[in-house]
Amino acid sequence: MYSRNKEWVFVVLTCFFELCWVFGFTTASQWWHWVIVVFVIIVDFTFLTNACKTIPTGTVYAIFSGVGAIGSLLIDMVVFGKQIKLIEIFFVALIIIGVVQLKRADS
Repeated sequence: MYSRNKEWVFVVLTCFFELCWVFGFTTASQWWHWVIVVFVIIVDFTFLTNACKTIPTGTVYAIFSGVGAIGSLLIDMVVFGKQIKLIEIFFVALIIIGVVQLKRADS
């Protein structure tokens, strides 16, 4: 039971670091910024790999991609003040629905 709870911590961490490197892609402007972004991506995928050791990969990926889609949209809105169009929300919702349905079809 402890191991499974630890793996869920890895899911939370991989989602957090995914949003960090997405933010980094938008803000990086010098070579050393890109070094940090690449480092964060490596850390992110390390946590992703650890999460998939006991939790089914489809479940981890569904959460990972859903948080990434919603989080990227929220970062654009909150941090960068971007006006989000209804069509963008629609397509993010389609991505999330697609990932969830793939997971349902797999089980």
